Amino acid sequence: MIAPSFDEDALQVLKSKKNRILLQLQTTNYKPQTQFKSLLNGTLIQGIDKGNYTEWKEVGGRETTAEEKEDLTFANIICKHLKSNAIALVKNKQLVGKGCGQTSRIDSLRQAIDKAKQFNFDLHGAVLASDAFFPFNDCVQIGHAEGIEAFIQPGGSIRDKDSIEYCVQNNLAMVMTGLRHFKH
Repeated sequence: MIAPSFDEDALQVLKSKKNRILLQLQTTNYKPQTQFKSLLNGTLIQGIDKGNYTEWKEVGGRETTAEEKEDLTFANIICKHLKSNAIALVKNKQLVGKGCGQTSRIDSLRQAIDKAKQFNFDLHGAVLASDAFFPFNDCVQIGHAEGIEAFIQPGGSIRDKDSIEYCVQNNLAMVMTGLRHFKH
């Protein structure tokens, strides 16, 4: 167990447990800029994802509502912490479905929708966040067919116009952040 400090009473209880290791976290202002992960025969080095939660560009068929902005912010933060090809479905600041680690974005979306349906979540009014751009408008179309009307993504695809155009034609909100999350 790691904590900045331990109350004396709590410390007595925690020490009474067998095989428990207690570590006191040293407070510091150090914030690493790089992340290291060991892989077979090598190391993956990637920058820390600081996120972009304020500099958004509204590009859809309408502006996002205040409630959608809150849900999109939350969904975007969730995507930051999921494995690549991440999709997060959020409604009322609650994660209702997620898909990640798949070989394609569409598979992650299907996984997220299936998970939401498995627990009987109604996706009407939910929002969708993607950790990376939509290479095609298929994710937006499938999400919309499920009742989703607001999307957040970084943009950057040569076919961004396809997703934007679909949102404009169907009066859907879409926000582009300009920052791709991509956790390996």
